[in-house]
Amino acid sequence: MNARRTAAVAAAALLLSGCHVGRVRRAVPTGTATAATVPSATTSPAPALAATIARYGAATLSWKGCGDGFECARLTVPRDYAAPAGGDVTISVIRLKARQQSRRIGSLVLNPGGPGGSGIEFARGARQLLPNEILDRFDTVSFDPRGVGESTPVDCLDDAQLDRLVAADPTPDTPAERAALFDLSREEALACGRKSGPLLPFVATVDTAKDLDVLRAALRDQKLTYVGFSYGTLLGARYAEQFPGHIRALVLDGAVDPMLTPRQTTLAQALGFERALAAFLADCEQQRCAFASHGPIGDTFDTLMARVERDPIPASQYPGRLLGPSEALFGVAAALYSREGGWPLLRDALESAYSAKDASGLFALFDNLVERDRDGHYSNSLEAQAAISCVDSAYPRDPAAYDADAVAFKKQAPRFGEALAYGPVACAYWPVPPVSKPGPVKAPGAPKVLVVGTTRDPATPYAWSVSLAKQLAAELLTHVGDGHTAYGYSRSSCVDREVDAYLLALALPKPGTRCP
Repeated sequence: MNARRTAAVAAAALLLSGCHVGRVRRAVPTGTATAATVPSATTSPAPALAATIARYGAATLSWKGCGDGFECARLTVPRDYAAPAGGDVTISVIRLKARQQSRRIGSLVLNPGGPGGSGIEFARGARQLLPNEILDRFDTVSFDPRGVGESTPVDCLDDAQLDRLVAADPTPDTPAERAALFDLSREEALACGRKSGPLLPFVATVDTAKDLDVLRAALRDQKLTYVGFSYGTLLGARYAEQFPGHIRALVLDGAVDPMLTPRQTTLAQALGFERALAAFLADCEQQRCAFASHGPIGDTFDTLMARVERDPIPASQYPGRLLGPSEALFGVAAALYSREGGWPLLRDALESAYSAKDASGLFALFDNLVERDRDGHYSNSLEAQAAISCVDSAYPRDPAAYDADAVAFKKQAPRFGEALAYGPVACAYWPVPPVSKPGPVKAPGAPKVLVVGTTRDPATPYAWSVSLAKQLAAELLTHVGDGHTAYGYSRSSCVDREVDAYLLALALPKPGTRCP
């Protein structure tokens, strides 16, 4: 999901940044697995595509300082690679140059996840994310994918409309609540069609993978070195499928499984967050946290969520706002992305909401997730995520299918199943068709890829990493732990050591390596 901007809120940001699977708003963990079908890969792309990429990739990037030692540039790519004369879009790129230019290996391109996560914002935390030797030897590069942020963006709703959308009850108990949820989702889909219609068919992951190869060429790298987190693993896999001969090193951390249907993906995530919440509550009780002092902690949590449903809670630090069921549930989900950073914040936030009737902590987690600032302004991450998810995966077009899934998922994941089932309902009304269906990814001719999976990852379950590693004949590095994704931020010195060795010297872990 998970999003990773600053140390203070890195854990909460993971839902969108590393993040991030599915629809952030209600399908929680962005990094939602989308599965695009592309033609079987060969060692080289088709001649017409290769010529287009060579032409656009021959451009010289005009780098300009953009603060804190970073440089920024704009890259032009075709909106439609099948008809490149039909117009262009612009990709915003950022770079932090290698500290030891005489020993520079090349560029290391990062993708934070999402879909809809900003690579520009993510890369600005590179000094905290990456070990020193990586910063010494690589130019750290990232970009906002097409449709996202500072690149040619998807634009659908204003801030007031987004406020209404994210506050809609994700577990409707009455016909009126259900109608509001579906009407707002329909409004989002129609608004995206009106305001961004020409772009919508061309924001699929397979298109962004082509942009990634244009960027590789424009960086003057013969081969791509890449680290993708969460949804970024799907982007990396689609790149490998289309450009297997253009890879130097590919790290896919917190893998999405392209073989799963949207329904399978959503249910697996609901079960993952259910397990993560149970682990958090058990840990809170074991640590004798204040929230555990009110009786059985699971009952206390459910009491708080029911109270929010009946009587939304004010927040001292957010005057005029009331915490409802959407903000409460997804504020909780945001914190579950990181045991180290998110769980302590969640302990305090739940206790404050329960005992002091102050929802400030949960609002902070939720706002970070949906990228809403204190002035009420949103980034375009939610709109971009909807646009990419709906074109990447064949979600049901019948609204009644979401009702059926909500009932079924709630039986298996009582706290998260219903809300996640309704998360992608805008796709039922999406104005352009999907380009995909589930299926295995294949990259014959690619070098050995490294997949990293965390055993108790709530957003991208470990089984997905096992599956993707098999599909790509990749090496699987297992992180035994909690939270979403494993590499960077010194979460696991063992994972960092193994990934660094692969990036620097193409040295893969021994088969079966497990890291604490």
